[in-house]
Amino acid sequence: MASLFLRGRGEEWAVPLLTDRSAEKRSEKEQKLLCSLCRLVITDTSQAMEVNGLHGHAFFNPAGLVFEIACFADAVGCRQEGVPSSHFSWFAGTTWQVAVCRSCDSHLGWFFQGRGMSFFALIRNRLLNE
Repeated sequence: MASLFLRGRGEEWAVPLLTDRSAEKRSEKEQKLLCSLCRLVITDTSQAMEVNGLHGHAFFNPAGLVFEIACFADAVGCRQEGVPSSHFSWFAGTTWQVAVCRSCDSHLGWFFQGRGMSFFALIRNRLLNE
């Protein structure tokens, strides 16, 4: 059984993930993932990747909001905003920037960079399967 990890303020908990069938979907057919607001193509399942051994994670931010995210090597429909920051980074050794939709500016997740790699961590409920 897959798990999501909740992490923040130096704490981490594993939470069973009962609905994550992303690996099965990728093996069936690559799917485009769209911005849930404007329906711009953001990425596709061929860009899915694992970070720290998982494709899907759940984290909370300093305000206590929980985000379920999925990791992607590239997201052509996103652009990064702001100065890279390491403050409260969910992935050790990385900096992050906010990732927004190139079309409607909706907040879709974050772009992480460091440790010789970069990736997008996109908020699951802000993406639609085509």
